[in-house]
Amino acid sequence: MGTTRPTAALAAVLTAAVAVGSLALATPATADPTPAGTYRKLVGVGSDTTQDVLNALAGDIVNGKNYAATAVTAEGAGLASYDALDPVTGAAHGDIRTRQNGPLLPRPNGSGEGRQALSASLVGSTFLSSASAIGGQVDFARSSGGPSATGTALTFIPFARDAVGYVAKGDFLKNLTPDQLKEIYSGSLTELGGHPVNPLIPQSSSGTRKFFLSAIGIGSSPLGSNVHDSVGGKLIEENRADGVILNDGDLIPFSAASWIAQTNGIAPDRSTTAAKGGAFIGSVALSGTTATSPVAAAAGGLAPNTDYFDNATFGRDVYNVVPSRAIDPTGAFFDKALYDVFVTNGAHKAALASDDAKKVIADFGFLNESYNGSVNPAQHAKLGALESGAAQGLPTAVRSLTATTGAGSLKASWTAPAASDLPVTDYRVLVTRADGSLVASKDLLAATTSLSLTGLPAGRYGVEVYANSLNGAGVSTSISASVPAIPKSASKVTAKAAPDKVAYGKVPHIAVTVTGTPTAVPTGKVTVREGKATLGTGTLNKAGQVSVALSSRLTPGWHNLTVAYDGDSRFNGSSGAARLGINRASASVSAKAPASVRHTARAKVAVTVTAQGTVPGGKVQILEGRKVIATGVLRGGKVTVTLPKLKKGKHVLHAVYTGSSTVAPVSGRNTTVRSL
Repeated sequence: MGTTRPTAALAAVLTAAVAVGSLALATPATADPTPAGTYRKLVGVGSDTTQDVLNALAGDIVNGKNYAATAVTAEGAGLASYDALDPVTGAAHGDIRTRQNGPLLPRPNGSGEGRQALSASLVGSTFLSSASAIGGQVDFARSSGGPSATGTALTFIPFARDAVGYVAKGDFLKNLTPDQLKEIYSGSLTELGGHPVNPLIPQSSSGTRKFFLSAIGIGSSPLGSNVHDSVGGKLIEENRADGVILNDGDLIPFSAASWIAQTNGIAPDRSTTAAKGGAFIGSVALSGTTATSPVAAAAGGLAPNTDYFDNATFGRDVYNVVPSRAIDPTGAFFDKALYDVFVTNGAHKAALASDDAKKVIADFGFLNESYNGSVNPAQHAKLGALESGAAQGLPTAVRSLTATTGAGSLKASWTAPAASDLPVTDYRVLVTRADGSLVASKDLLAATTSLSLTGLPAGRYGVEVYANSLNGAGVSTSISASVPAIPKSASKVTAKAAPDKVAYGKVPHIAVTVTGTPTAVPTGKVTVREGKATLGTGTLNKAGQVSVALSSRLTPGWHNLTVAYDGDSRFNGSSGAARLGINRASASVSAKAPASVRHTARAKVAVTVTAQGTVPGGKVQILEGRKVIATGVLRGGKVTVTLPKLKKGKHVLHAVYTGSSTVAPVSGRNTTVRSL
């Protein structure tokens, strides 16, 4: 795993020393959506480990701080994050209501129950002791661990990086190896250095419990008879040391991020009494005999020790679990708000990966990773089955798949598969060409058992259909069929120069309309020609129209044009005619001559001829009255003409441009020259 992380993840510069100290006294904590009676679209339940940071990202009040300014929303939808325990009484499984007028459901306590509640919400079944089914009451689950069953119904989206260690009391427990932890929790090591060891463990649905036992190599093996998940008859909740770590020798698995957030006064403090009584977070020998603490001292408190968090055994990703079908943009059950909040995919960035969100995540003791929000199993995402106790079978194949074809059309029809453990929710239909390329991929709700496509080119097509349940896709059924060509209809080309005459140097346009049947519009290309020469091409728009631009250098005069339509899959080609007139360009001439000249000298006149869209060429004459007294040839639209010697007196002169094949002639204004 890479070590480069967002700056916000460190919270402060780490120092070499590890200062644990006493945890700060907590201010009153508020959790669940606030104020009471608040309902939001995206409902989450589950893990104790991530409940506080999700409460903050939901914009609620956490440990006395209001996070409304950095609340994460998408599509106008906000998060509603419900604690694992009642935030007032601390009781487990008290009823909550997540939708206005919705049914009551027992508060899910921990990662496992959070995933079970999400699964029950999808299946529409009851949850724990709920009197009513809870369909549609939960949208995502907070989970500090991965799937408990193989499948694809649920996607575990990495949210942040945590690590699991242990909190203990007694100096002889400050540094332990994984083997010692395994022996302690399997019951074979009951004392250290003559001191008795009292291993404790969170209640069974805790994700931290499951992860810790796996990390030390116990997994689902039996725990030692001296390992207890309750104190004083009350089940132990994860990441709470108060009332649990009481005596030397006591130890319990603990989230490093939770210890950091509680120590720094960011999360509600559930370990004050234990810390004041000497409880600490222990160090683990990750390799060899050198023990590594999960936390490091930082300015103002604690921060993650990246060496420990990066460890493949004790470091862990924590997840937000969502229905896989809800984050498939091509599916019938796509939930854009859920997708926008949780998923980073290509250029699409999860709202939970914004700079503001990452700062909040880091404040709660977690590390931000580059892969957070990924739904790719190659990038830390995981897939799992439903966990509500529902059957895990997949649908069987659809029955009676047929394909009915017509001219350019194909209709696939089928009947539902035989009854399966879970009902069919939707059908995925794939239509491919003979070369295997995809023509269409449609996800249809279960009530629809046919798909029609039109406008298909002639050829052979394959149709594949499979049924989906909440557990995933069933076996596909395939069929192939040949689609005949659509008989082509006649088309008609109407073309006209717009305007019908333009000056040389300006771009002329031919307005073309191609019509077909009353219910269909031709598509494709048109070509404008004069004789065999192509003057321009264009592509018809949705209305069957196009304006084709021609060259601004067409010779003056009338042009008889042919406008040809190539045809398309529905229409035969056709042609029409248009007439375009090109006028010679209009010009203007200016002359600059000296006001006076000696009669023994020859005056010079500077002449400039201009025209829009072209540079005039040809001759310029200087006239006195009607008599031509000098001429010149334009170069780049300019010429300097030398006059003959003028008799003494006033001479009224003007310049005349004689024109060319592309520019019309024009006469300039009079100018007076006095010969002295």
